[in-house]
Amino acid sequence: MARVTREMVENSGMDVDELVELLVKNAAAELTTFYYYTILRANLIGLDGEGIKEIAESARIEDRNHFEALVPRIYEIP
Repeated sequence: MARVTREMVENSGMDVDELVELLVKNAAAELTTFYYYTILRANLIGLDGEGIKEIAESARIEDRNHFEALVPRIYEIP
């Protein structure tokens, strides 16, 4: 499967190594943001804290989903 995927990327004219590097950087950014929102959500307090916790949780879940979608793509290419 990885060979076929790699060939498809190469046939499209993209540099495979550059694509993998960009995907890894993007996954790292998504994981970092997920971690940031996890810490932020745990430390929100006060009257407005509960409302903001919902927003932080929504952003946290979205970043986790992005990370989980990227990782399989990284392993499919090489």
